[in-house]
Amino acid sequence: MPFENLLEINIKAFFFNSKTDYLPYYKNFTFTLDNNTSLVDVLKLIKEENSDFSYPEEDLLFRVNHLVVTGVEKVSDVVKELGKELTIEPALKYRSDNGLILNNSDFLHQYRTLFSGHNTNKEDLAYYLTLYPVHYASETFNYNHEYIGDAILLLAHKMIVEDNSEYKEQILDAINDEFTGIRCCEYENNVFKGEDYNKKINELKAMLNLKESVSFIDKISKLTLRKKSNDIEESLNNENIALYIGDKKSTNIIERFKSTAKIHKTNIINFKMSSKKAGQSIINTCSELAHKKAGTILLDALDSGANILVCSQISDVNYFQSVIGRCERELGRDIELKIISIDTFNTLKNKIVEEL
Repeated sequence: MPFENLLEINIKAFFFNSKTDYLPYYKNFTFTLDNNTSLVDVLKLIKEENSDFSYPEEDLLFRVNHLVVTGVEKVSDVVKELGKELTIEPALKYRSDNGLILNNSDFLHQYRTLFSGHNTNKEDLAYYLTLYPVHYASETFNYNHEYIGDAILLLAHKMIVEDNSEYKEQILDAINDEFTGIRCCEYENNVFKGEDYNKKINELKAMLNLKESVSFIDKISKLTLRKKSNDIEESLNNENIALYIGDKKSTNIIERFKSTAKIHKTNIINFKMSSKKAGQSIINTCSELAHKKAGTILLDALDSGANILVCSQISDVNYFQSVIGRCERELGRDIELKIISIDTFNTLKNKIVEEL
């Protein structure tokens, strides 16, 4: 076999057995693989090296570096997108019974509970079953375990828009629960090479004309919670700085940030949630969850070592600064993180260059 057709990858694999383990743990593996090796073949290799590793023989679904996969993907394609350091985990860790094996009873439970009596048919169920990966890739599950799932919303869209269901109002009412429904949904495409459903989710939200649900307590909190100082010294030498890009993924922004950071002689801090949404689109329909999301992202940057967060969009700066006090209260931690825009960051760079 030609050497150029081989890949060496490092795997960190999830282990947990609800019958014997109190907490999950991870073990490391290194494999040299052919480019045509599939992810399910990798699971088999892990199993050969450690018999405690478990995965389902049917309905296989799991995550690689936080993206949901089905196992048929080629390792070479995954490495091209995610690199050679791969973490393998259940599609939803809190629903793991044994390794990658999920308690997936919630998937059909949502279908039967929400759409019984709304004239669903075999075609509706068949379509819903194709959304199995989408359901377990739902970002909202990370913050609300009772959420109905993105797949239900897509089925609702199909029934209303494509099938012109006579039960439109009942279907919209079924997905609009204040605590578990579409109000909680800030959709992100977490399926590897998956279809993006943002447009369909937004069309459903427009049909419902969702009203602001910010509580009176939240409104009062804006007046009483302390403000953060974002004053930055002209010299940023040796500061630990992270970049938040949210859903505005741009290679140009990242490269410009890195070049500016070099001029400042700052330390670039990478954090896992730099490209995740932070509740911006649900702050007025599900404020508690929005605060959890924003606070979790800010703490991820802080705990990764950053003391300054640079945002690629000024709107994100304004958002984080407006909710940070509520985030601290929601998560029970101080978030000592200065938040500035990339324009401010570049302006400070220009001052340094002028002085030179």
